[in-house]
Amino acid sequence: MSLAVKKYSKALFEIAEAENCLDEIYEQFRAVNEQIIADKDFAKIVDTKILTAREKKDVFEKILAEANPYLLNFFRVLVDNDRTEELREIFAAFEEDYKDYKNILEATAVTAIALTPGELEDIKQTLSKKYSKTVYLDNKVDESIIGGMILYVGNTMLDASIRTKMNGLRDQMKQIKIS
Repeated sequence: MSLAVKKYSKALFEIAEAENCLDEIYEQFRAVNEQIIADKDFAKIVDTKILTAREKKDVFEKILAEANPYLLNFFRVLVDNDRTEELREIFAAFEEDYKDYKNILEATAVTAIALTPGELEDIKQTLSKKYSKTVYLDNKVDESIIGGMILYVGNTMLDASIRTKMNGLRDQMKQIKIS
């Protein structure tokens, strides 16, 4: 992550916090970022050097017509400084700061079958106690893990799947020498 990305992200974060609109700006910026990811044509507009600054500003002003004025001004500054191609990185840095500030931790439990709401809540509570954070837990189903769970918490992966255990057992068996 470049120094410029960090500076832009920090500037927006500080303004949003000071003006008491951090949640609103986060949600709106997240929506724009998701649109860039989902819409290849929009991504081309954001990244192109062919459009003039005025044309790019017009695009953002239409898209962000109902958005927080600080966010709209932020996008105008990005256009003026020819930094729109770094929007995704700036959002990633902003999101990281936002989640740290809000004490949020995202986790994903990968299981062979869907977890019940009670099981999800138990895992969330355990993680919340362990990390002293508000945990948002997602459950993804992957039948290939056979059973058990792979838990992704931040940048950490805890693999307690049957597939991994069976692979480990197979590797151990390969090393046994029969005389």
